[in-house]
Amino acid sequence: MKKFVITIAILVLIVAAIAVYLFVTTPSSSRGVQFPLAGDQLALVRSVPATADSFALIPTVAAVQAKLLANPATREVVQQWTEKHDLPQPWILGSADVLAYRTGKETTYLVRLDPVRNVIARLYLMVAGEPNARIVLDTPRESPIAAADLDPLLALTNGLPAGDALLVQREGSRGAFPPIGRPAVSSVRISPEAIDVVSHAAPSPDEIASPAPLRVGYPRSAILTAAFAAPPRVIEDMNRLIGAKASALLGDGGVIALYDIETSKLLPQPREVIILPDTPERRAALDDFVRNAIPTGVREVAGIHIETGNAPGELLLSFDKTSIAQYLKDGFDPPALSGTGWSLRMDPSRAAPVLEQISDNPALRYLVPRIFRSAKDMRDWVGSLQNARSIEAAASPGELRVRIATK
Repeated sequence: MKKFVITIAILVLIVAAIAVYLFVTTPSSSRGVQFPLAGDQLALVRSVPATADSFALIPTVAAVQAKLLANPATREVVQQWTEKHDLPQPWILGSADVLAYRTGKETTYLVRLDPVRNVIARLYLMVAGEPNARIVLDTPRESPIAAADLDPLLALTNGLPAGDALLVQREGSRGAFPPIGRPAVSSVRISPEAIDVVSHAAPSPDEIASPAPLRVGYPRSAILTAAFAAPPRVIEDMNRLIGAKASALLGDGGVIALYDIETSKLLPQPREVIILPDTPERRAALDDFVRNAIPTGVREVAGIHIETGNAPGELLLSFDKTSIAQYLKDGFDPPALSGTGWSLRMDPSRAAPVLEQISDNPALRYLVPRIFRSAKDMRDWVGSLQNARSIEAAASPGELRVRIATK
């Protein structure tokens, strides 16, 4: 009996010692990612399989998860995600770094644990059964990505700010985010106030940028406001929605403030204001557009209403009776980010339901395919951020900055 009691006591002490070790060695803050990569983080990235389309390096993953749960914009999304994936608990992961890589539709998590946690994790996975997620605790069996392919990707990280994670998307990687060319690298920094993402890609020769940062004030009641040095191709599709070739007015750039989208019609009708700088050239172009773009008889038959207005230093154009009045009485916020190519701000709580409706519109798919694809891509990542206060982005050649501000 005495030996049994001693044995039990020893086991209790061992379990207590392990519990204390796990508690003490579970960090509350992340080591983060510094650029250029070095040491263990660089070695971990060099183990990415050659077949991976994209990958992410997340140092001290337990601390990063705690940050995401503390952020109001991502808390619900992370909780839903963890319910679907049987990853080890944070106290098991401790200070472990995770390398997540995606091949086709399968995502693998390479976890580097200390010896004690490695044993505990294996026991946990054995007891829990086959996890939904593919977890690798050893070196991947696949051949790693060749240095000739990896080194140009790592070169793109030069100049990125330090963050909590590094995301890398290779040449053939699909996905709506970030809206920048491929390959792309992104540094992600998480705080209770915001999630900041800075992405780099090789500048495209087709990119047009202003010599100075774009000047824009964001109307507070707009669903989305976008400014650009040159109109994106999707603007050509907008002509079909509003019934006029308004894209011609935006050839040298401008601003669009979207207040609403009427989704009850066959083709959704945007309620928006087109804002142009008040210069003699733009005024002449606008006057010519109003006189000649759509004959009066056609306007009446098609139900097209053209309205113009003025604000200090601005020429205004809309295709409904209410948007300009709403714009003129609106309040405006200065941008938190600046870019020379384009910039935008979105209200995700209002945008997500609208994107959900128009991204399933069959007429939109066939008549304005670029707008349809853009709405579908935007829906895929904005839908998860409906609890954010705003999403702001600004692009310059080769660089994109995004701020997801929380409530």
